[in-house]
Amino acid sequence: MADERADEFLDKYRALEEELNNRYGEDDRGYGSAVIRYLNDKESKPYREKLNICREIRNFLSHHSEIDGEKIIQPSEAIIRFVVELTEFIRRPPLAVDYATPFASLLKTTRSQNVRSLMKKMERQGISHVPVIENGECIGVFSVSTVFNYFLISGGADVNDDMRISDFEEFLPVEKHITEKFRFVGRDISLYDVRAEFERKVRGAKKLAAVFITDNGSSHGRILGMITPWDVIND
Repeated sequence: MADERADEFLDKYRALEEELNNRYGEDDRGYGSAVIRYLNDKESKPYREKLNICREIRNFLSHHSEIDGEKIIQPSEAIIRFVVELTEFIRRPPLAVDYATPFASLLKTTRSQNVRSLMKKMERQGISHVPVIENGECIGVFSVSTVFNYFLISGGADVNDDMRISDFEEFLPVEKHITEKFRFVGRDISLYDVRAEFERKVRGAKKLAAVFITDNGSSHGRILGMITPWDVIND
């Protein structure tokens, strides 16, 4: 019975290693193994203590499993169950769309929206980026950066009470934002992959401000939700 449970544990642990190898590929970043790499990943925090225990059990069973012919460790059913559940979590991680603000709850705008009115809503709700929607598609983003760019190019012209979002037309497209960028992804992207995008830092590159999840993964798709660094931090 002890031998069977030990063999089962090792089989399940190998399956876990295989899933992590699939995730990280050949990029171990000097960690030596995919398991160690995962232990250093923020995602592993809720599982880190138990996974470390599993790693020690695996090492004992692989290298020092017996003394005087007797097994020194017998994995419990609970620890085997944990390895199986963690493997399944890694194989099918939570989707980013489940952590995004759904389209119905997003503060959205159109070209005809009054700018001052929208900015007051943004201030009240603590929102910095508002998608501009036309015919169900996102044609741009109105943000603090948009206003900054407008002032910079216009030489400090004031925003008057009659201005509409269309007056900022030149600065709305996502590629026109000077200091920030946006991504459009499909509904099947994992929370892990979105978090990695936000955490990726490239010198001189624009900061990723938000990720839009659409039904076809493109900027021309129907928006399902928007996810920000704040959503990732608080998942």
